Amino acid sequence: MQVVVNSKEALDELSTLQPGSVVRVLGTVKKTDSTEIGVEIIDPKVEVLVPIKEVPPVSYNKKSIDVNVDTELDFRPLVLRNIKKQAIFKVQALILQKFAESLRSQGFTEFKSPVLMSAPSESGASVFEVNYFEGKAYLAQSPQVYKQIMVTAFERAFCVGPAFRAEKHNTTRHIMEVTQMDAEMGFIDDYDEAMEVAEKVIKDIVEAVTEQYKDVFSLYGVELPKIPAGRFPKVKVREGLELIEKRLKKSAEREDLDLDPEDERELSKWALEEKKSDFLWVINFKNNKNFYTYDDPKFPDESLSFDLEFRGLEMLSGTHRINDYNELYKRFKLQGLTDAYYEHYFQSFKYGMPSEAGFSFGLERLTMKLFDLQNIREATLFPSDLKRIAGANRVKEQIKGDKEVVARIKKILDTRAIPYKFEEHEAVRTSEEAAALRGTPLENGAKALILVGKKSGNQVMVVIPGDKKIAMTVVSEKVGEKVEFEKPETILEKYGIMVGGVPPFGNVLGMRLLMDEAVATRPEVTFNAGMQTCSITMKGADLAEVSDAEIGKFTTSS
Repeated sequence: MQVVVNSKEALDELSTLQPGSVVRVLGTVKKTDSTEIGVEIIDPKVEVLVPIKEVPPVSYNKKSIDVNVDTELDFRPLVLRNIKKQAIFKVQALILQKFAESLRSQGFTEFKSPVLMSAPSESGASVFEVNYFEGKAYLAQSPQVYKQIMVTAFERAFCVGPAFRAEKHNTTRHIMEVTQMDAEMGFIDDYDEAMEVAEKVIKDIVEAVTEQYKDVFSLYGVELPKIPAGRFPKVKVREGLELIEKRLKKSAEREDLDLDPEDERELSKWALEEKKSDFLWVINFKNNKNFYTYDDPKFPDESLSFDLEFRGLEMLSGTHRINDYNELYKRFKLQGLTDAYYEHYFQSFKYGMPSEAGFSFGLERLTMKLFDLQNIREATLFPSDLKRIAGANRVKEQIKGDKEVVARIKKILDTRAIPYKFEEHEAVRTSEEAAALRGTPLENGAKALILVGKKSGNQVMVVIPGDKKIAMTVVSEKVGEKVEFEKPETILEKYGIMVGGVPPFGNVLGMRLLMDEAVATRPEVTFNAGMQTCSITMKGADLAEVSDAEIGKFTTSS
């Protein structure tokens, strides 16, 4: 709203205010061609209710905010005041609304699934464990167990809620907490019936956002999704891999019937070019997908499963569920799961479950691809990932003392059942001394160096092979400022660790860790584990994962 102020006294008072100040304005509304809404207020009386004098850290009152994702998340409450950024989440709200409306129109009933569970809801996925009185509980990875139970009550059921995956992905398409939009339906002849329901949901969502927010997509310069007049195109995983081989000359051979991110992007290109569709079904992934999914009786190495690709990213997955109690229980036991935790689940099957299928949408992924955003965090209000919890930077516990550091590292490895060899020996200060004492190749050593930003004073750990030298320029570019080696006396004072004993666990010491790709890919690496007199040997890949490392090339070629 434009307010025309002519009073010098009022102008002097208002000129000292910064964006965010709260004012009350009483005046005359007048038509004008100089504003987007066609009116302005003249002859105003302005009362300052909440004066803000400090300049905001981000200029949110512009048409666009030109900052990186980390800065955007650091100042999320302010960034959300920007009209362009708000638009993402207004569209997201409409997606949620239309998802529910579409399913209700198709005979589905909504229920709320629990977030706390006594056992992991899906096998094979990492879980967040929480204390629960004298025992433990888990944050739900999905509502899978409960939406299947609800089929026997409602026949067609759906739910929307948070799902948590403790998988240490540090990518632009993964976060630890997502909003899942799930549906489950009984009395089916074929899982294609569930796919048809999902297609209608997608069409209803796209129609609604197109009608209500077409100007928003123009603001972002993105095209509206292309949807075929009839059913979405469909391809088997096996056929898709053959298509990719023809198009990219990339071998169709895979360890499992599955797709990698490059495969997904290429098949989506094919669907757009050949079928004029931004959506593509990929069906029949590998067999034994999970304990509750049927394998294909005609093709034993395949399962009755389906994913929906949208512009190169999987945004929905589903399967034809096993509804026969005996077969389900057999598959369940083969995966080593515990009966006591699934008592309610098996009641539904023991006393009669119809043939059923279901699927799950990812709200943030759908939003991300609608706006052609480069990072899923841009489509998540308050994302949790390796660096953040609910949008805020994680406050990591820092421990001090060499023995405490050694104990913490061993506890982390033991808790996660990561194989390693622990060894005590004479004190060593350098990689060369350590390699000679252990009788291991110098290149197998994982050398942990602590650097400090010259401007910020922030510390960063860099881990490189024992036979290499650090590329200081590359590290400086990575962290955004020039760096230098931290003083040994500062390391001793702050962490209680002598030079030569620093372990490649920046997360234990509460600092960012950059790891050279040569360390992360080495079959075996060895390092001092917090003291000069003890070392650990383990796989490089395991070290990279458990230390929350950012992988790159941080050594010189010389």
